Amino acid sequence: MKLTLTLIIVCLSILGETRHLQAQNLSFSQPVNFLPAVRTDKAIDITNFKGGYFVTWKDAGNTGNIHVCYLGKQYNTNFLQNESAVGSEQSAFAPVLRVVNNHIYALWLGTDGSLKYIINSSDTTFNTQTINTVSFDGSPKLKSGITATVINGRMMIASHADNKNEMVVALIDADDQGILKSSALQTVPYKSDDYPFIVTLSNNTIRLCYKGFTDQTIYYADLNTDTKKWTAQVPFSASKTKASPAVYHAFNTNRLFYMWKGNKKDNLIYYATADEQSRLADEHFLPAYFKTTVAVSVCNVDNKKFIMAFVGEDQKLYLSYFTNYNPAHWMEDTLFPVKGNLTLKDIVIPGSHDAGMSALNGTGGTQSGSINPCNTLTQKQNIGKQLNAGIRMFDLRVGSFKNSIYTKHSSSDCMAEAMGGGYGERFKDILDSVKTFLDRNRKEFIILTFSHFCQKEAPASKVADTIIQMLGKERVFNNQSKSIDQIKLNDLAGKVIVTFEQYASPDKLIDSNSMADKAKTFLNFRRAYAATNQIAKLLTREELFFTLMKDGTNKNDLVRLDWQLTQSSDEAALVCNDFQDDKLDPVISGVMLLTNVIKKNQSIIDLAKFGNKHLPTKVNEWISNGVINKNNKPNILYVDVAGAWITDYCIELNKLPVYN
Repeated sequence: MKLTLTLIIVCLSILGETRHLQAQNLSFSQPVNFLPAVRTDKAIDITNFKGGYFVTWKDAGNTGNIHVCYLGKQYNTNFLQNESAVGSEQSAFAPVLRVVNNHIYALWLGTDGSLKYIINSSDTTFNTQTINTVSFDGSPKLKSGITATVINGRMMIASHADNKNEMVVALIDADDQGILKSSALQTVPYKSDDYPFIVTLSNNTIRLCYKGFTDQTIYYADLNTDTKKWTAQVPFSASKTKASPAVYHAFNTNRLFYMWKGNKKDNLIYYATADEQSRLADEHFLPAYFKTTVAVSVCNVDNKKFIMAFVGEDQKLYLSYFTNYNPAHWMEDTLFPVKGNLTLKDIVIPGSHDAGMSALNGTGGTQSGSINPCNTLTQKQNIGKQLNAGIRMFDLRVGSFKNSIYTKHSSSDCMAEAMGGGYGERFKDILDSVKTFLDRNRKEFIILTFSHFCQKEAPASKVADTIIQMLGKERVFNNQSKSIDQIKLNDLAGKVIVTFEQYASPDKLIDSNSMADKAKTFLNFRRAYAATNQIAKLLTREELFFTLMKDGTNKNDLVRLDWQLTQSSDEAALVCNDFQDDKLDPVISGVMLLTNVIKKNQSIIDLAKFGNKHLPTKVNEWISNGVINKNNKPNILYVDVAGAWITDYCIELNKLPVYN
């Protein structure tokens, strides 16, 4: 049986080696069910052996037969599926593959608690008739599962002893035929109720990654195999999990890649990365179409690509490729030169709502005392960091504060007339970041849109003069009276499109934008704002928006998917106020805190994190069922908490037929 794998690039971020100290990201292919008839309830494992790929699993059930399958080589047009059952061997736990020297092993725990294995008979097959058993001193029983690594040419396994909380490891030698010799188990000094993952750090050091016995926190600890001494266990972030957390080397480097499912009923897959001796970077999650109840498997392809295999909630086997890329120059890498003759109406880019509100540098309005980070901040990263994370459209509102221009988030265009509002990044810093970024990345282009002007505080003409003075005319795109549908991406490279709400400078270097069903401005954003804190209402509003626009748009329209969950009046008034003022009466503070807990009030950032999890899955669904088509496809994904995650997803979408 054969299977053609169609690769569609999807993305999520990890940090890696950098150019200009910028982050590396991962673009993922959408998961493919690569063995349609197979079902399993335990983790699978995938491994590269001499350029070909093997996978192993057990059948679903309390116990199930062990299987191995050769999938073929990476660049085969059709992946092979040469599957074999391992005799009548059964296990209650996940099997594992490991390559040591010139042999590939499939290992599993037998129903009697012994460690069993088979060895390959060729580069593409296993000897499934000869079942071997590893002998351990004292004939102990193992359970839960097994992982393995290679250290200094020898196999080292990690497993769980046949009791409530004891993990064990063993270093195992092999003879010339690959037969594993007898060994002794070493007890790990830390406790877990599941089997750990093991990875090699050096010729005498391994790392164990595991979940805690009582708290479900993810820990790691290192073992020196010469001295047999362990380091102290280290927890990373506040993560918890109900399945064994996996750890692998990413791209054959000294960076480690950690992946785990969420805690309890949260089956999203989370990941983080760090150098071997560094604390982890921030954790991220994959889109909701990556879900599992068990551990995942990662297999290196080359120094830029590796494979993740996992078991879906439906117990089917899924495979996804992911590739290293730099979000700071993603346009250069993915749009040019192939799409250089297309226009902004033919692609999708990531956009940032209230883009300059990553910091609260001042407050204003008649009730400025009620303003705090929870009801004002929309972003986690400043503009410079958002640029390096791949964001290319920025929504900016500016006002005057401390005799300078700052971004603002306010209930009214003029802060003096507002109930309340906050000032974010200094405008000069933003323009400096844009200038520096374009000097370093000459194929990238940026859209800056300005709205909510207060002529008394920051007149549009003054802001326009500041932009031209700081960026220079050579960096600002001059549309020369062309409409958006006539401007090629090649013409935009290295430039900034600057548009103001209903204002254009006399020389038209800065032109006008609008938000309407139809307008005569240079750039019109077709959008629908849901104005809700409920995800169901947001989804309904946006689906209706695309449905009503299914037959097409006007030539100056860019379709913008506005994906914001907005605080209710209670949330905007109360959330975080209990932490705002040290002089606040403790009784009032306690009432506010209790109200927030009871009503489950959330900050803008919290709402965004929740809502953003739904975006890729829902947009994929709308593309699949025709709600989104070539005529009405979004050109900007416009979000709070913008970051590399939305850049990654735009790269995926730009490879889909709807954008080609």
